[in-house]
Amino acid sequence: MKAIIFNSGYGNRMGEFTKTHHKSMAPLKNGETILHRQLRILSEEGIKDFIITTGPFEDQIKAVAAEFQDLNITFVRNDIFDKTNYIYSMYLARDYIDDDMIFMHGDLVFNRKLVHDVLNCADSNTGTVNYKKALPEKDFKGRVKDGKLLEVSIKIFDEDCYAFQPFYKLDKATTSAWVGKVVEYIHKGEDKCYAENALNEIFPALNIRAYDYDGYYIDEIDNLDDHARVTADIIPFDEADAKIFG
Repeated sequence: MKAIIFNSGYGNRMGEFTKTHHKSMAPLKNGETILHRQLRILSEEGIKDFIITTGPFEDQIKAVAAEFQDLNITFVRNDIFDKTNYIYSMYLARDYIDDDMIFMHGDLVFNRKLVHDVLNCADSNTGTVNYKKALPEKDFKGRVKDGKLLEVSIKIFDEDCYAFQPFYKLDKATTSAWVGKVVEYIHKGEDKCYAENALNEIFPALNIRAYDYDGYYIDEIDNLDDHARVTADIIPFDEADAKIFG
């Protein structure tokens, strides 16, 4: 299994910080950056092959990745990151997306137990939802019927829609189907939308199950308020996940 981390964007909503740093360099209270935490947790759970898409401050991303010398990390640069959405970065990385995959955004902070349980659950294809959390106004929601994801969008607010975080576990066949639809979108010139727009066209033919992250922790850091909240909220989950040796 491989993991792809989409890290091509600016993160302008982080204010002054992202004028000199990539958003994934935002420090957490334990002293590590968002990217370092992602690589550490995923590698601790057995993932050794990574694709990281880049744009601004690529050198900072590569410097963090260099700390993990036992990992195989492929970098895919999006030179027009300021003119495209991450669907184009996914298109550029298409030749490396050739296995069972974890797809995730570079601003996600999550606890290790979530990754462990998602990787080891019986379902081959999952996306993370929370049935209890209030629907976010501007972030992703997932439409779910009988436990199956049917749509992911920021624009849906119906009774069968729930808070969603872009952390997918997909098998090779499902991955290939998504990449194929992304290629169609790019060839039509649709490079400013979400990659989920392409996925939504084929969701009904797939079997991507909703994985409820209630009781776990996963959230994104979009702005400075998010950063303060998430860095505090993750602490008790890290303490609960810590191994006890005596």
